[in-house]
Amino acid sequence: MSTRLRPLSLLLLGALASPACQGGEGSTDGATGATTGTTHDTAGPATHATTGASDPTGDPADPTTSTTGPTTTTTSVGTTEPPTTASTDPSDSDTGAPGLACPLGDGPGVQQLALAPALFSAGDDPSDSPACAIVNPERGFHGFTNLRNLDGGILANHAASGFSVVYGQVLLPDYRESPLDADVLAELAASFDLVREHGMKVVPRFHYSNAEGEPDAELERILEHIEQLTPLLQEHADVILTLQAGFIGLWGEWHGSMHGLDAPGPRKQILDALLAALPPERTVTVRRPSFKQQAYGGPLTEDTAHDGSALARVGHVNDCFLASDDDFGTYQEPGEKDYAVADSAFVPVGGETCAVNPPRSECPSALAELALHHWTHLNTAYKVEVLQSWQQDGCYAEIACRLGYRLAVPTLRWADSGAPGGALPVALELVNDGFAAPVNPRPLVLVFDGPARVEVTADEFDVRTLQPGEPQTVCVDAVLPADLPSGTYRIGLRLADPAPSLADDPRQAIRLANDTGVEWTDGVNWFEASFVVN
Repeated sequence: MSTRLRPLSLLLLGALASPACQGGEGSTDGATGATTGTTHDTAGPATHATTGASDPTGDPADPTTSTTGPTTTTTSVGTTEPPTTASTDPSDSDTGAPGLACPLGDGPGVQQLALAPALFSAGDDPSDSPACAIVNPERGFHGFTNLRNLDGGILANHAASGFSVVYGQVLLPDYRESPLDADVLAELAASFDLVREHGMKVVPRFHYSNAEGEPDAELERILEHIEQLTPLLQEHADVILTLQAGFIGLWGEWHGSMHGLDAPGPRKQILDALLAALPPERTVTVRRPSFKQQAYGGPLTEDTAHDGSALARVGHVNDCFLASDDDFGTYQEPGEKDYAVADSAFVPVGGETCAVNPPRSECPSALAELALHHWTHLNTAYKVEVLQSWQQDGCYAEIACRLGYRLAVPTLRWADSGAPGGALPVALELVNDGFAAPVNPRPLVLVFDGPARVEVTADEFDVRTLQPGEPQTVCVDAVLPADLPSGTYRIGLRLADPAPSLADDPRQAIRLANDTGVEWTDGVNWFEASFVVN
């Protein structure tokens, strides 16, 4: 384990397995768009609760007696805050209650479920609650792994400690002067498979130097290696949270290169190659904000975020968070920290602490800056003294709960009845109580379960727009299949991973941080809410 206090350096944790810590991963845990809805012959939840002033009527659904086969439908989706609605003429909507359509307010035929989750942003402190023990994907404290020598036991220990994210070291000193061979590519493929098997995501970093005086590789060799890694990264991008740029200099931190690569020209060539090696929905993170700015401009804004450009696909690594006024050289240029603050709202931010630096490394400053810089993931094993101070001063559990996103639904509204072939409006208020928005795209799917199961995707809603402290109401005019059987249907929300390899894995789906009124079953957040199909 390296214990250095110098600019832009990363502690590589050796073969250390991160210690178990309770709550270490915690959320702990109008536009009109075409979407699809599908009915499935599948058993649903055994209970179907109703709420509101007027209870739906009709025979309770028997989830064991589905009668319909797969069907596709269309729907419209709108978000409010401010309102953007697809349906402005109630006569255009064919719902069970005539005239009901998005946006959905109070009135006859409308049910409402008030859930009142405990939120830090509302002055609550749910740090020690079960809602803060939930393990959610792509966020939280992370553990360490060596992707060239990984076994399932290490990942099992990290999962048992409440982590859904691991850092993945890929040290390549034996390939400084040669192409990658089949053996190392097979090692990496097997490690990615293990990460997937354990329901986790990894943040890889490839580099050649792990100690003072060790060289990196020449630019041509690095570009050759990235080209060789491209098929591997494409195949296993489903389990990559984000890719740290690496490759250059000591610890892959883009300083101390023995081949002159810590300069704007080579840096951009490597960044361009890494972005091309990944699918367009994945990001690369760099060690200093100025490296991104020199390559692609910025910072990002709401108008330029998530547009698929290189600017939108580069995030940030800070491996000396809170260590000094400039975080040990993380911020060296005028305005560099301001750039990081503005840009961080739209891209992943991760790293570690590296030095005790009171009062800046203590709880009040740590909480404020984790929120200001929109942190998604943080090393749980370094610097130990900083982490211990957070535990002693009482903010560690809150940090564990709020790293990344923490999504909750305060209010749900819906029409109490619908007709086959008609649209059923459902309005979800969503609030993000974490430090950051989700960094990778995933669909928002309404699930209706009763005599049949219907799934309706809000295609035009982007979960990455759920900024902390900015509630959004997503209203969906969910078109029901024309052959949908009559009966009572329960309402659920699914936020599964979009990758086909992970879509059915509940460990990769987002569980809401609601402490009451929501039941989690097989990757679906089921509300105490139902409607009747006549």
